[in-house]
Amino acid sequence: MPEDGAAPAANPAHGGIGRWEVSSFARFGGGDRFDTLERQLAYFGTALWGLAPLLRVAAADPDGGQRRTSFSGPTILAPATFRGYSGAQGRHLYLAALAHVQAHLHHGGRRFPAGSLKPMQIALISLIEDARVEHLAMRGLPGLGHYWQPYHVAEPTASPTAASLMARLARALIAPDHADPDGWIAKARRLFFEAEPEWHDPANSRRIGGLLGNDLGQMRLQFDGLRHVVEPVYRDDNKGLWHFERTGDEAADDDALPLPARLEPDDGKPPQSGSPPDDADKVRLTPIDPEAGIPIARYPEWDHLIGAARLDWTTLVEYQPALGDAGPLALLLHRHHALLERMVGVIQPARISRSTRLRRQPDGEEFDLDAALTATIDQRTGLTPDPRIYTRFERRMRDLSVLLLLDGSRSTNDRSPVSGQRVLDLEIEAAALLARALERSGDLFAIRAFCSNKRDDVRYYRIKDFAEPHGALAEQRLAGLAGEYSTRIGAALRHAGAELALRQSYRKLLLVITDGEPSDIDIADRKYLVEDARHAAHALARDGIDVFCIGLDGEGENYLHRMFGARRVLHVDRIEKLPECAAALYVRLTT
Repeated sequence: MPEDGAAPAANPAHGGIGRWEVSSFARFGGGDRFDTLERQLAYFGTALWGLAPLLRVAAADPDGGQRRTSFSGPTILAPATFRGYSGAQGRHLYLAALAHVQAHLHHGGRRFPAGSLKPMQIALISLIEDARVEHLAMRGLPGLGHYWQPYHVAEPTASPTAASLMARLARALIAPDHADPDGWIAKARRLFFEAEPEWHDPANSRRIGGLLGNDLGQMRLQFDGLRHVVEPVYRDDNKGLWHFERTGDEAADDDALPLPARLEPDDGKPPQSGSPPDDADKVRLTPIDPEAGIPIARYPEWDHLIGAARLDWTTLVEYQPALGDAGPLALLLHRHHALLERMVGVIQPARISRSTRLRRQPDGEEFDLDAALTATIDQRTGLTPDPRIYTRFERRMRDLSVLLLLDGSRSTNDRSPVSGQRVLDLEIEAAALLARALERSGDLFAIRAFCSNKRDDVRYYRIKDFAEPHGALAEQRLAGLAGEYSTRIGAALRHAGAELALRQSYRKLLLVITDGEPSDIDIADRKYLVEDARHAAHALARDGIDVFCIGLDGEGENYLHRMFGARRVLHVDRIEKLPECAAALYVRLTT
């Protein structure tokens, strides 16, 4: 590849790619998967640079995650599909991604040695290099800007993170007219465009990126190098820019995950250097700290700004619930005995199951043809016909699975403005009464609780399982809930829905009890988690799971209705309102 950075002459066959030509390629049909677009991509790459690109499909991610475009030498690896992008959007994204990688191949230099650079510095140097090759490509082919710029949508936020600042910087560099008030971004833009006479030298990307990485490090913003995703989506994974020299130990650490137990020497002493001891094959299991969680699942998260899901974006971590004093719950159930009886009276008569056809009925909606034919024959032969010639449908049994999902975030420690009671106590009491009513009605149910400490630690607690009787242990776990951390509800909804999907019940009810608006310390956009929860609730509804919410925040009507739908939100500010809440819920389930 040329290393002088000079823009190649436009292909004389077409006289250069302008805005009209770019649009015509985007309208070219043929599907939105790599296997249906490969020929079109080859034509497009040849039209841009006069040289056919060497295209290959990338192997599927073994974890099921979304792959980005990548390159190694002249070979360009494209994902089989960009999930979340279909039709014309998918075709446009493939063309934008191919043009970006080809800009690297035509204007890049040798791979940067990673050396002792920190992950944040590597990410920033890669970002500056992306902007450098794109500007050089647009010098000769200005129409390419119409491919790339629509994907740059990052906006300033009240609480910026390292990742959000990088996305904003990428936009500021490709769109110089875009205004961003951040001083660090202003400095980066100044350094980048002051170096324009030297854009032909990739070493400038390393110099500028290194300086910006030092500044960003002093801002004490957290950066997760292992889970960092290059933004926007058309840009490659940057692996083709770097040469890494890694030892075997370092490579092994990349995939390290917490394990529920460790293998250690039988004598408990750490292994010594040199030759292995004679008893090296004797091991024992050492349990992990019971307060440590175990990652059990990864889930996507809907980003309303880009209109797509960020795959494997959140990690659900299961923790052992603490045990509390169940004595107050026993007193509560005794004190509210009449209230419990009213709830049982509402829930127990409800028939939630498949309809059963009852034949030979004295009245009904339709004729029972067999019975009607028999009655007609009896009448013509002089016999007294049986008047039971109708059929009707009835629900004569219960076939319902319920999962109660409790919000265990720090905001539940606040007091209710109506009752003056701690919101978490109101949640626990509501769950205890509902659990007793469901148990007496014969419905299978489970209880879960959740909170979150950023996207990598969405905490999930099993209070009671479906097959577990509701006894003293379940009530001790319920009483042991402590309001802590934040409310990233989307991942908890998805996992609770996945549990319900395994049940063989006719109806499956996910009942969320929450007090407030979703939030987390790594999210500044107030709409982000609301839209993600809405997307998760709609997905569960499409899968046949009824999602309802009991809202304990009297002022949360707007965002609760946005997440779950106005008909699926029931507001409770006092425990005495639970019977009428349960009645409304079961009426909606049976109609």
